[in-house]
Amino acid sequence: MKKKLLAAAIFSLFTFHIAQAQSDPIVMEVGGKQIRQSEFMKEFNQSVGNNLKKRHGVTNDEKRQALKEYTELYATFRAKVEDAKAQGFDTMPDMLRELARYRKDLAAPYLIDSTVLERLLHEAYDRNHYSLHAAHILVRVKPDASAEDTLAALQRAHELRQRVVNGEDFYAVAAEEVHRISPKAQLRPNEGELGYFSVFDMVYPFENAAYALNVGEVSQPVRTRFGYHIIKLIDKVSMYGKCTMAHIWLKSNDSASNRGAINMMYNQLKDGQDFAMVARQSDDRSTANSGGLLSDATLSQLPPEYVSRLQNMKEGEFSKPFFTQYGWHIIKLIQKDTLPPYESMVPYYKSKMSRDPRGEESRKNFARICRQRYHIVDNTVTPVEQPKSPKGKKNKGKLQQPVQMKASLDELITIVPDSVMSGLWRYKDTSFKDLRPLVEMPNRTYNVLDVARYIKRHQKSERNRTTIPYYIRNKYNEFIDSVTIVYADSQLENEHADFAEVVDEYRRGLMIFNYNEKMIWGKAVNDSVGFAQYYARESSTKHLDNPADSLYFWKKRARLVILDVADSTMLAPNKAQKMLVKAAKKNMGSLEMKQMLSEKCKNTNGNEPVSLDLQLVEFSRQDILQDNEWSKGVYLHPHGHGYRAIVVEDVIAPVIKSQREARGYYLNGYQNEVEENLNQTLRKKYNVKIHWDVVNKINY
Repeated sequence: MKKKLLAAAIFSLFTFHIAQAQSDPIVMEVGGKQIRQSEFMKEFNQSVGNNLKKRHGVTNDEKRQALKEYTELYATFRAKVEDAKAQGFDTMPDMLRELARYRKDLAAPYLIDSTVLERLLHEAYDRNHYSLHAAHILVRVKPDASAEDTLAALQRAHELRQRVVNGEDFYAVAAEEVHRISPKAQLRPNEGELGYFSVFDMVYPFENAAYALNVGEVSQPVRTRFGYHIIKLIDKVSMYGKCTMAHIWLKSNDSASNRGAINMMYNQLKDGQDFAMVARQSDDRSTANSGGLLSDATLSQLPPEYVSRLQNMKEGEFSKPFFTQYGWHIIKLIQKDTLPPYESMVPYYKSKMSRDPRGEESRKNFARICRQRYHIVDNTVTPVEQPKSPKGKKNKGKLQQPVQMKASLDELITIVPDSVMSGLWRYKDTSFKDLRPLVEMPNRTYNVLDVARYIKRHQKSERNRTTIPYYIRNKYNEFIDSVTIVYADSQLENEHADFAEVVDEYRRGLMIFNYNEKMIWGKAVNDSVGFAQYYARESSTKHLDNPADSLYFWKKRARLVILDVADSTMLAPNKAQKMLVKAAKKNMGSLEMKQMLSEKCKNTNGNEPVSLDLQLVEFSRQDILQDNEWSKGVYLHPHGHGYRAIVVEDVIAPVIKSQREARGYYLNGYQNEVEENLNQTLRKKYNVKIHWDVVNKINY
């Protein structure tokens, strides 16, 4: 029976391999590894095939040729991969650091709750169509306040809300609350006034409550880290972002003063006078000279009265005069921003969310999901299993014992001092005795030492101080989310084939880049002996009369002494030319020529009369000599108020460039030669075999 089962198993395995060989044949073998058609074609289509399919008029012969060329290149590439791994290029520290940076960016979208993120992005975009004008009353209470203090603050907030709902002035009630907390505080006009704001301008709970209100409505108390807010929505306008406008402002303590002046300006504008000219009379001296221009003004920077008028104005229109607490105003709308498409705003929203509590919502929700998925246990909220009472017996008359958890943060709360909220806590691991696991994960556990190290690493000076228990619990929750996401990150390659594929592709790309840099490019640059031999061999094949080789030769060149005489009245040009001709025949040096001319110059007024320059110029690549001046001699050209005397000392016939002069032209060819030699060596070393019978049957 066993023999029959073994024979059946062998037959089954044999038929499986035959079926695989038929459906997914081997395209090539490199270093003993078999590369099947499915893997090969996936790489080919990504690199070449998909682009070819999109092109019109591609013939079958062209497609066959492209497949053949890619097969050769891919075989060599896989041999390089094997050799790079054998030499440790896949474990180089620089490569691993670069790969880690890339992988971190690539992993980010996988480590959030995409559903929550998408909802928050669309919510921000929908709200961004509007700006709100609101005021608030704040009853202050700390985030970690006791239950009694929190309840008292909430009751106070309800009382104040009821008063404004019953008709009391909202701003007066807001001022009363500020004065109650800070009797010496200087109260502002319209205490509690917030002006206009939009999405991300306020803390998220406040923003949520404000956008849920109708104009004129007063909210229920809203809790933020500052306390309880009562919000009144004064206005809601369909405006976004920034606007460019101009204004005229006349200071007035009451509406009677300057009324006549502002009306006169308004009449001037109606009669067609330029707004910029009239704005020169504005009391805003910072803008008066620029026509009252306020460019790129955000709505939150403008007085509410400006925004309420701007929303109904068309570009180019100006308003009637209006009065505010600052005086009289006339405004003109020049340009109003419109909200860009959603896709354009997403990067901006994501950037804002990275510094906004709502950005944490998708991350925290993702961490909660992962704790369930991976069975990550928080022992500080996991009760110890209690022994069951014997059947039929009940604990009658006994007091119910408090539920005991598997682990506790009590020791941490006791040891950590207040200095942690100043970023100054130092500790020793030996301080902690309760080392029960706080967090249990599939691959490890974490105890109080891990949490303490996390707190030490992330401590900073806190603007809003809290109690130590509240602080520790928050940091512990951050710690659990952090280690949960680290674990989820470690599982990405196993759970997302597309992610693993992209990371592996980038890893191979980095590895081969470093391999090529050392084995090909760097070797070619640093191998002076090999390069000299290559230059000697290749330069002998270059011919001056071959246009394709022109880069490797110097054309006719001239060695020049250039003497600029600043003013022709100091020394006559023909006299200078005669002097230089004689000097050239005597092989006089350039400095001597300059000195000779300078001594003959008159009325120099202490200035340098002659300047000197030496140049070696190539024919057709210069603008100093004319075509008929390419012979030894002295030539004069007008130059400013003076002239330029050019002494052609020597004319050099065309010649092939030296190894140093032509290094850049030959280096690329030498690198190609080094690479070709390496490729041939690798194909032999890793016994590359291409199954052309399989390749020739591939259709795409």
